[in-house]
Amino acid sequence: MKKMTKAGLCALLAVGITLWTAALTDAEARTEAPRGRIELEQSSFVAKSWRSDGSHLADVKGKLLYGERPVANALLQMDGKGRSIATGEDGSFELTVDRSLIANKAVRVSSFQEAKIDGKPIGSEEADGVLSASSAVTIYHPIEVSRVEPSEDASKVRVHARFKLAADDNIAFFRIDKYRIAGQVSDYNGNPIKDAVVWIDRDKGEGFAKSTPTDKDGRYEMYYWPEDEETNLTVIVGTRRYELPEGKVFNLPRNTSVDIRIRLPKEGSTIDDKPPTLVCTTSEGATYHGLLAGLDVPSDVPYSVSIPDREGRFVLTVPKDAWEKSPLFFETQLTKFIGQDKALKGGDELPVGFVQPREQDPRVEATMS
Repeated sequence: MKKMTKAGLCALLAVGITLWTAALTDAEARTEAPRGRIELEQSSFVAKSWRSDGSHLADVKGKLLYGERPVANALLQMDGKGRSIATGEDGSFELTVDRSLIANKAVRVSSFQEAKIDGKPIGSEEADGVLSASSAVTIYHPIEVSRVEPSEDASKVRVHARFKLAADDNIAFFRIDKYRIAGQVSDYNGNPIKDAVVWIDRDKGEGFAKSTPTDKDGRYEMYYWPEDEETNLTVIVGTRRYELPEGKVFNLPRNTSVDIRIRLPKEGSTIDDKPPTLVCTTSEGATYHGLLAGLDVPSDVPYSVSIPDREGRFVLTVPKDAWEKSPLFFETQLTKFIGQDKALKGGDELPVGFVQPREQDPRVEATMS
């Protein structure tokens, strides 16, 4: 037997390593499947107020691809709801975007049952890739920062910003939306009644509000915008209906929340409209609704923001080091009950942590004026 030289052994090892590396690279190439992707011609839209002529709607075209190959007959949805949209033979589709509602809406594949690639039904491996495809459409109001000034606290700055709105935009900023009507329903002996429903209505059914079913303590609540009009008060328990005496009406005070405690009669279905069977007192708080802005910063970064005024201007007080990292803004439509007597208005500062971002809220890079 011939003895292998050291040079021959090295050459053999080199060939072996080269063949092993080539085989590994080839195996990786075979196992790395293409990924699905959704391409949109436009993904960001400036918000526009609703118009009866439909000019607030915008069409956006796109394509669904698997690697570089189009996926036909797949179904897509925007924001996980609404009608499904089928892709064409070239993978193309068209979405309608409602620009009157700020949002960050995901576009995803909702079904691949009839989908085809190169005219053939897709296999399980391809299906995983197609289902992973996603994109998003963002509708937002541009934000402009006018100035940044030192705060009384040297570690913070005050950021003056505004929503840049078109002249014909009709934006509802964070303001009082409704007042709360709450209270308790009990029987003649004062025991709470569960699952009773309280109705407030006027003009024979118009302008009504319906409460939540009462809980085990007889408590209920609903939200309403009181008018200078006489209202009817009705309580429904199962199939029984209790009302005020014939010809009697209930007058709700304006611009305030109220607490109405109702004691049902021992007999009959008529509610005695005098204390202690019917007691109405004013209470603090109101439900607010509308547009607010905040900063997309970690939850442990404390900052405050004011309610936008009529011109869309607001102020943030934020740690200086957090602001120097150039965080994005976010915009949100918030509905919240605030239990205080003094009504909030534009320019009032909201507490730290009051405005929190949600996944569907658009993120916005502000410009400097």
